[in-house]
Amino acid sequence: MKIRRKNDNIVISNNNYEVYIQKKIFGGYYLKKFVKNSPFEMIEMREIRVDISEDDAIEIAKELLEKVYKSKKGFNDIGILPT
Repeated sequence: MKIRRKNDNIVISNNNYEVYIQKKIFGGYYLKKFVKNSPFEMIEMREIRVDISEDDAIEIAKELLEKVYKSKKGFNDIGILPT
């Protein structure tokens, strides 16, 4: 797992996904999970509306990064929706 700063964002990544942490103007954060190296394939977005610390936002992003998605139709570990 890598943590780096990119412009005004903090980016946490592993082999498959990246989570971008962006601070909101009036407190809180946006967390957006993407397929790695594919900025148009967003998997999940969370909005945190309370003013938490940056360390807390990073911990939440780590949880989001490790989340495994399961479909009702029996797909396991969905990263990209099947077409």
